[in-house]
Amino acid sequence: MRGHWFCLLLLGGAAIGLAGARADDAPKPAALERTDAFDKAYAASFYEFDACGDGIAGRVYRKALTEKVRQCPFSADAKQRFQTRSVAQRRKSSAAMEKLIEDNSGLPMRLEGMTRTCREQIDSPEYREVHGRLDDYVGGKVGADAVVAAPCDAAEITP
Repeated sequence: MRGHWFCLLLLGGAAIGLAGARADDAPKPAALERTDAFDKAYAASFYEFDACGDGIAGRVYRKALTEKVRQCPFSADAKQRFQTRSVAQRRKSSAAMEKLIEDNSGLPMRLEGMTRTCREQIDSPEYREVHGRLDDYVGGKVGADAVVAAPCDAAEITP
């Protein structure tokens, strides 16, 4: 009987070894090249957070978004393009925020195209949920994936 178990263990080990070899030999997925959804989410975050007076949350969200891009299987060129566009977007959004403040003598109550006021948005359960994830991210309780739950190849990313 002992010999029978030994043979089964050998066969089982061999099968596991063969399966492992096949998995290692499998071609790796091609690197992703398009960061469009991340670029749009980065740009939109200035209006989602900063324009309504929550610049700290905006910076934290963009930090998590950038970390997620680094974790995703994007090519080195795609990651560099995202980084370059992020720098340009920060400059562009900073100038837009300055103009917004100047034109409105402060931050507006409601941004053009918004269905609710900034106060209503900040007080909404959805916004509080996002803010909770951002707080947990800053506190080290969760990683960037908890803040940006969308997959790396998502067509759209929302906070």
